[in-house]
Amino acid sequence: MRRLGGVGMSGVPASGRPPGDGIAGETSQGAIICLGLIALAFALIQLVVVSPTLPLGWDETVYVSQVSPHVPAAYFSAPRARGITLLVAPVVAVTSSTGVLRGYLTALSAIGLVVAFWPWLRIVPRRVVALAAALFASLWVVQFYGNAVMPNLYVAYGSVAAVGTFLRAMAPRNGGRGVLALLAASVAFVTLVRPPDAAYLCLALVAFLLAARGRAAFAGRKWRWPGRDLLPGVAILGGFAVGLLPWLVEAVVRFGGPLARLHSSSEAQGDMDWQFGIGMQLRALNGPLLCRPCTATWSHPALSLWWLAIPPLVAAGLLAAKYAGRLRPAAVATLCGATLSVPYLFTLGYAAPRFLIPTYALLVVPVAECAFGAASMVPHRWRRATVYLLVVAFAGHIVSQQLVLNQRQADQGRARMGQEWLADRLGDLGLRAPCTITGQESPPIAFRTGCASAMIGGNNASTTLPELLRLARARPLAVTARSPKPPSYARNWELCPFTLPDGKRWYVYLAPFPGVTCRKVG
Repeated sequence: MRRLGGVGMSGVPASGRPPGDGIAGETSQGAIICLGLIALAFALIQLVVVSPTLPLGWDETVYVSQVSPHVPAAYFSAPRARGITLLVAPVVAVTSSTGVLRGYLTALSAIGLVVAFWPWLRIVPRRVVALAAALFASLWVVQFYGNAVMPNLYVAYGSVAAVGTFLRAMAPRNGGRGVLALLAASVAFVTLVRPPDAAYLCLALVAFLLAARGRAAFAGRKWRWPGRDLLPGVAILGGFAVGLLPWLVEAVVRFGGPLARLHSSSEAQGDMDWQFGIGMQLRALNGPLLCRPCTATWSHPALSLWWLAIPPLVAAGLLAAKYAGRLRPAAVATLCGATLSVPYLFTLGYAAPRFLIPTYALLVVPVAECAFGAASMVPHRWRRATVYLLVVAFAGHIVSQQLVLNQRQADQGRARMGQEWLADRLGDLGLRAPCTITGQESPPIAFRTGCASAMIGGNNASTTLPELLRLARARPLAVTARSPKPPSYARNWELCPFTLPDGKRWYVYLAPFPGVTCRKVG
C-alpha cells in the first residue's frame, strides 16, 4: 500500500491503527452499547418532550391515510413517495391510535440511529462516531420529527448508512458481497422514501467514485476499467433503480409518465428553478415548521449561532481529519451532505427546518472530527481547558435546542388540538362518512372526521369545481375557512362560525344536505 506522511491510502495510518481509540475493521461491543445509550436518550426525549399523543400534522395525515383502513385516502401529490407509508403500514393497519403509532416511530427512530451510524464504527474511531450520533440526535428538529410520519429523518438514516457502507466497500479487503449488498439496500431505501434526495446522494457518491485515479485511488491500486473498482457504482445504481421502481410505476399510472410527474412535482413545489434559499432556511431554522411563502422574521437569532458555525466547523474538521489520517471519510460525508442540501438551498422558493435533516446527519462527522482535533492538537497545558470549553459549548447547544423544541411542541400542540376540536364540532353538525371537506386545512380536519378531503386550487388541487358541486349533491360537504367571506360557489350555503378554545375563529360553510345543519349544535 502506498504511504503518504505515514498514512495509508485507505485513510488508516501506516501502523494499521487509526488515531483515537478505535481499530479500523473492528466493531467492539462497547461501541455498540455507546450508540445504544445515545439512541435510548434520543427516544426518552421524544417520549418526555414530544408528546406521544400529539395529533398528526397535515403531511402526516396524508401519508397515514394511504394505508389506513379507517379513513379515505387523501390526495397524494406528485412530489410525495410511498416509502414512509410502508414504514407505518404494519401499525396503521391494526390501530387508529396516534399514541401507538408515535410509540412505534419512537422505537424505530432510535433503532435507525444505531443502524445508520453502525457502519462508521469500522471507518473512524468509535468516539468520533459516538459524538457524531449525539450531535445529530441533539438537534431539536431531529427530536421533533423522531416520532413523526415524515420522510426526512429516514432519508438521513439511509444516507448515513449508504455513505458508511460506500467507504467500507472502497476500502481494501472490505468490499465483499455483503457490504455491496448493504450499500445497494441503503440507496434503495433512500430512493423508496424520497427519490429526488436519493438522486443527489447517488450523484455525489458516483462522482467521488469516478474521481479516483491511479495509485491515489481508495485501494491504492491502479484504476481498472471495467473491473472490481466499478462494483460499488453498480451497487449504487442498482439500489437506486430498485428503489425507484414504485415511483416509476405510479408515475405511469397516475401522472402520464416520469417526465409528466417531474413537471407536476415542480409545479406543486412552486416551479423549481434557481433560488437563493439560504436566507429562507435561516429564518425558518427555529420555526415555523413550514415557511411558505417564507416572509417570517428570523426568530431567536442567538439560538441560531450553531447553524452559522457549521461551515467553519466542517472546514476545521476536514483539516483535523487530514492531520489524523482520516480525510477521506470526512470528505465524502461533507460532499454528500452538501450535495443533499442543494435542492433545498438553491431550487425551492420556500423553507422548512426538516429539509436539511439529511445534510446535518452527514456533516456531524467532520464536526465531530473538529471537536476531537481541537482537543488533541492544542498544546498539552491547554488541553484540559479546551475539553472543558467543548463540554460547556455542547451543553449550551443542548439547552438552546431544547428551548426551541419546547416552543415548537407547544405551538403545534395548540394548533393541532384546535383542528381536533373543530373536527369534533363538524361531527356534531351531522357530517358523517361518507362526507367531504374542502377549504383551509381540509386534509387534517377531514382525516379527523373520517371524511374525504378535496381541494380545487393550490398546490394540492385534487378536483374541479363542477366535480365538487356534484359531490355536494351526493353527500355531506363542508368548506372550512378562517374568513367570514365564503368562496363564490358557497355564498348561499349555511354559515357556522366557531371560536376555538385558543380564541381563533373558524367559519364552516355547509352545502344543503338532509340532516346537516348548524342548528344541530347547542
